Amino acid sequence: MTSSVDLLVIGGSGFVGANLTQAALRAGFKVAYTYADHKLHLPVNSYQVNLQEEDTLETCLAKAQPKNIVYCAVPRGDETIHRAVSVEGVKRTLGALDKETSPKFIYISTNSVFSGEKGQYRELEKPDAEQRCDDYRAYAVTRAIGEQVTLGTWTNSIVVRTADVNGRDMQGNMNARLENLIDKLKSGLEIQRLSQAYISPTLVDNLVDGIIEILDKSFVYRGILHIAGCERITYYDFARMVAEFINADVSLVKPDTSKNWDYSLDVSFTQSLLKTRLLNVEDQFKKIFRQ
Repeated sequence: MTSSVDLLVIGGSGFVGANLTQAALRAGFKVAYTYADHKLHLPVNSYQVNLQEEDTLETCLAKAQPKNIVYCAVPRGDETIHRAVSVEGVKRTLGALDKETSPKFIYISTNSVFSGEKGQYRELEKPDAEQRCDDYRAYAVTRAIGEQVTLGTWTNSIVVRTADVNGRDMQGNMNARLENLIDKLKSGLEIQRLSQAYISPTLVDNLVDGIIEILDKSFVYRGILHIAGCERITYYDFARMVAEFINADVSLVKPDTSKNWDYSLDVSFTQSLLKTRLLNVEDQFKKIFRQ
């Protein structure tokens, strides 16, 4: 039996995917999602899908018959898994879609597709992830290929790049990276953070609001968007702001000058298209810390 849904979230049990699934349900979408290991406690259809295996994804798409798809599955593992999730899964999804109805396909990508040599990257700048030599190279390179597959295969598509996503999950728990930082500061531990490395921190709720907006039929732009925080900031200054918000000793945060790179995204073009206001770090923290 088939049942057409307004939105299928592929990777719906992850941090971004779960928040998006919940927000779409609240916004009145008939929504379904895929998961690898654990289901969400939401009254929506779910499909257990292993993106490394044949048939489960195609069966899900045939049953859900989605009008919109957001692909936010995140790979964890070696390069083979990265390619299976970030590239081959996209190819299989697009290959299984009905070309006549042409569902809108949104691929969630990352600022990691850039090498970090420049910063304030704009939407149409060419990714150069192959220049990376760090632990994120496989993730970055395959995500960049996934972007190419999306835009080169499916006309009705949008690539959304985001960056350094923080916030709370469906149960109100903070993401692990932010929670770990807060725990150390509250324990009075000194921490080092890069003082010459720039990022564009993003609130998960803000990202989800932007995605919900571009899912609307009235949103006609197709191509690449940067839905991220509007502020360029170092890891060092970000950690100091966290300390201030939780009333911890700011002097516990020590500068680390060992690396000099910039993965920040320019969001000015995307902001010109969105009604959703992309937030600076202070406004993000006000929401995270409920101030």
